[in-house]
Amino acid sequence: MTEATNEGLRPRPARARETTWLAAASAAPIADDRAAVVERVHRYGWAFDERRADLLAECFTAGGVWEGSVMGTELIGPFRGRQAVTDWLGRFWPTQPDQRRYVLTNALVEELVDDRATVLAYLVLTSASAGVVRMETTGCYRFSLAREADGCWRIAVLRAGFDAPF
Repeated sequence: MTEATNEGLRPRPARARETTWLAAASAAPIADDRAAVVERVHRYGWAFDERRADLLAECFTAGGVWEGSVMGTELIGPFRGRQAVTDWLGRFWPTQPDQRRYVLTNALVEELVDDRATVLAYLVLTSASAGVVRMETTGCYRFSLAREADGCWRIAVLRAGFDAPF
């Protein structure tokens, strides 16, 4: 098989980067706001894994904040503003020769009132390199989201708690 058909039917890491099926979210009405906020959480993971700064930026409000901690002791951030968040997250890509997968699971919409929402999700972070997959860390994310004037839900504040250094 040729490269264009994924030689041997094994998708190469970060395959979605080369397709059009990972595109920016639209403001098209979604019947359930709960589904829309959870989708935004998953879009964050996909954008980061696929190293798409444009789609990662789309996940945050203009004043978005990213902050976290490792084991509750080593503080990370806060990084304030869409560009600052995207720049900080993107700086890891050149130093990671492996393919990362941010598996955000057990998403729970904790609050949904008017144009704001809070979603909790567990993180399982894996990496793949040279045919070996390993777990990098786990953690818990808390997303505070806001529905903006264009109708899209975006992350206003992301708080990450990592269970172990990675």
